[in-house]
Amino acid sequence: MADRKTVTRQTFIGEKGIALIERRCLEMGHLFHPRRVDHGIDGHIDLVDPDSRAVLNLTLLVQSKAQDRRFSGETDDGFHYLCDQRDLDHWLSGNSPVILVFSHPESHEAWWVEVKAAFPDAVSRAARRVDIDKHTQRFDRDAAQALLRLAMPRTTGLYLRPASITEVLTTNLLPVIEMPPTVHLAPTTFTDYRAAGGALETQGRRESGWILRDNLVLSFHDLRDSPLRVLCDGDPERHETREWADSDDLDTQHRFADLLSRTVQGSYPELRWHKDRKHMHFRATSHLGPRKAGKGPGSRGRTVFGPHTSKSDPQRVGYYHHAALRMRFRRLDGVWYCQLEPDYCFTTDGYTEYPFADRLLAGIKRLDRHPAVRGWTRMWANYLRQEADLFTEARPVQFGELATMTVERGIDDLLWGPAPSGATPEDDQDPSAGGQESLDAVLAAADADTQDLLSLLQDGESDEGAPRRRSPGSKARSAGLRTPRQGRASGARRGR
Repeated sequence: MADRKTVTRQTFIGEKGIALIERRCLEMGHLFHPRRVDHGIDGHIDLVDPDSRAVLNLTLLVQSKAQDRRFSGETDDGFHYLCDQRDLDHWLSGNSPVILVFSHPESHEAWWVEVKAAFPDAVSRAARRVDIDKHTQRFDRDAAQALLRLAMPRTTGLYLRPASITEVLTTNLLPVIEMPPTVHLAPTTFTDYRAAGGALETQGRRESGWILRDNLVLSFHDLRDSPLRVLCDGDPERHETREWADSDDLDTQHRFADLLSRTVQGSYPELRWHKDRKHMHFRATSHLGPRKAGKGPGSRGRTVFGPHTSKSDPQRVGYYHHAALRMRFRRLDGVWYCQLEPDYCFTTDGYTEYPFADRLLAGIKRLDRHPAVRGWTRMWANYLRQEADLFTEARPVQFGELATMTVERGIDDLLWGPAPSGATPEDDQDPSAGGQESLDAVLAAADADTQDLLSLLQDGESDEGAPRRRSPGSKARSAGLRTPRQGRASGARRGR
């Protein structure tokens, strides 16, 4: 048979890809026009108004990428594509939007992406890689409106792209930089902490920094030479801490995080564990006067315990506030961090929980802003990082500075506010939370003044150079005010 001209398989695939694009555009209500001469653009889409059917004189340029085999890294959820540098330069150099349409013509599947959105900066352009989500980037009739929005001409107004901002974000993650080298464990017959604590008290002292798991007692303390020996029902063993800290077993990680948490809880005598609230908070001072703590980089320290006057009787202490902390240990990228979540606790006498503590917490949630959270986070970081002195023992777990990260997007701190009500978990929503009027009602029921509660939040704003405001409640003790214990009995529950 004489030699005949042939058509390559890739030509058929390419033509099928173009045909699929044309068919999908018609389904969307737009018009596709393939080009006779292809120099990196296979055609353009004339966009059509979906209501009037008027041709809008708005166009999108289209480049087809059709294959009968799977794209790189393709799964049921997505794939990626590495663009040719010359093609990428061509697509980005013009003033018309360019979309890439990836397709498997045989299975009638197609997805799309807009080039300028996929390569917004020099870093992404250098990588030349575009990632496709198969679920959200399908090229079908549901993409019609997105194509219309894409072609809205920016030239109808003057568009100045905002200048890029590089910003260093400070997280609430405090890295663990030092921990005891050995974990001690031994069999035990104790299965609950109350019974184990009772056994320890028979030894005439309390001991912290241990956990019970799977009929074992574990601690960084040497079980042979500590009061914890009374909990052992066999010979203690020693294991390198790294065996636990670096383990990929989730159960081991959870046990180790629990051990870290309980060890830290027992390393600061000024802190008290609140069983019901599941947080640590500062203990009251012996004279019920204000206590300050957390002085260090980024913070002058804050009043972590102090009295607040009653709104109805300014001569009487209404409640005491205690700075509180919820913490969670997490291992990220091989490093253990303590995640700091500032909280608050309110008592009537420095120990018994204030009957309207929940209302005060609801009020704080309504008043809280980014500067307050930032200030309290720094206070806790400084406090937990403080070095031992002549009167304190070296702490077994040592922390570094708050972790930071550099991002290429700036966020105006002044725009940060409370989360929208719709984004608040249902359990946290206050049904009375409607506006300032209802906030006043909430605090009035708690016999608390709004400005007084606000001063608790603004205490740390002096760190940023703002005028320093003294909490009205901090004057209570020096003014010889009556405490609730002196003024009235309370039936509130105790934290522990």
